[in-house]
Amino acid sequence: MNLSYEHKVDKIWIVNVGDLKPMEFPISFFLEMAWNPKQFNSKNLLAYTEKWAAQQFGEKHAKEIAGMINLYSKYNRRVTPETLDWKTYSLENYNEFETVLNDYRALAVEALRLKEQIPAEYQDAYFQLVLYPIDACSNLYEMYYAVAKNRELAAKKDSEANVYADKVKECFERNNYLDNQYNNVIAGGKWTHMMDQMKIGYKNWFDGKENVMPEVIRVSGTDIPKEKVFQEKNGYVSMEAENFARMNNSDRIHWEVIPDFGKTKSGVTTFPQNAYPKADEKLYLEYDINFESKGELEVQLLLAPTLNFNHNKGLRYEISFDDGTPQIVNFNGHYKGELGRWQSEHIIKSTTKHQISEPGKHTLRFRVLEPGIVLEKILINTGGLQPSYLGAPESEILH
Repeated sequence: MNLSYEHKVDKIWIVNVGDLKPMEFPISFFLEMAWNPKQFNSKNLLAYTEKWAAQQFGEKHAKEIAGMINLYSKYNRRVTPETLDWKTYSLENYNEFETVLNDYRALAVEALRLKEQIPAEYQDAYFQLVLYPIDACSNLYEMYYAVAKNRELAAKKDSEANVYADKVKECFERNNYLDNQYNNVIAGGKWTHMMDQMKIGYKNWFDGKENVMPEVIRVSGTDIPKEKVFQEKNGYVSMEAENFARMNNSDRIHWEVIPDFGKTKSGVTTFPQNAYPKADEKLYLEYDINFESKGELEVQLLLAPTLNFNHNKGLRYEISFDDGTPQIVNFNGHYKGELGRWQSEHIIKSTTKHQISEPGKHTLRFRVLEPGIVLEKILINTGGLQPSYLGAPESEILH
């Protein structure tokens, strides 16, 4: 606009705004500058945004809101929401996709935090002008990042691709929820159909109104190759549960990784959680380890503190190395008052002893015999594992 004015386009400005809503802020700026172009320069643009925010929400939070409007406008200038897709940013180079994703995550957290401090009379306006555009766009970034990770992992036949496939579906449904809030809940449904225009699956401006969930790829348990091998070092091996080499599902029951569950990285459990495995359903995870040592070792499983909800029978798992006879362990069936410690530490440690005949590569198999068992971490003590609250850091993974 300044370029136009300086080139003597100073009689009339015309802008194609499409819908006035939800473009309240940029249209306000356009009209203000059109009235007096000389009042703005590169140093006072944010001051205008703060003034505008104060007019809508009062002085108290104007500076914070202006900062958020400025940032989401900047982020959307990188690529418009409807043309963003899973190939826009690079997963491989410069940590680019995670960086832009974290930018929007942090902004969404800030917008949600401030929502609780906005007076009731401004809540609808805050949702429409600030929270919705930030939350909805952050959700799009989450969804397309999950699509990119799904494609990357599926190409390697890695079953973690399924976790990201579920994330895509979750984000797609959240987009529908946010649009419904805007259309039918905020301001008593005053702006119904305002957010109906397609923004997921968009290819041309004349496309249909329906959003289209991105295609995802699922990987079956039997397709998982042997890729991850943990290296024993300094007398121990430490493995996050999600970093298995192989998983095996059945037609009825499957494994899922629960991100950020537990004390370190995640948890792994079976779904549906009311499905009890049959004798012929081999529901297991396998971990490959390259041992430097041999002889007796101790395996510590760090499990979520699930109570023995099945009429005090307890929850059982099988554990074995290579082709050895599995040990059956009931890790919570003989309750002796440990509840307080389990609640405080948020973990149940279950320990078994095993024999390794020779150094080299060996396979640990963990099989569940009941639902509701959540594995978080595996520690193997070959003589050097030191006491720690969270368990030793994860060992080196060889590929």
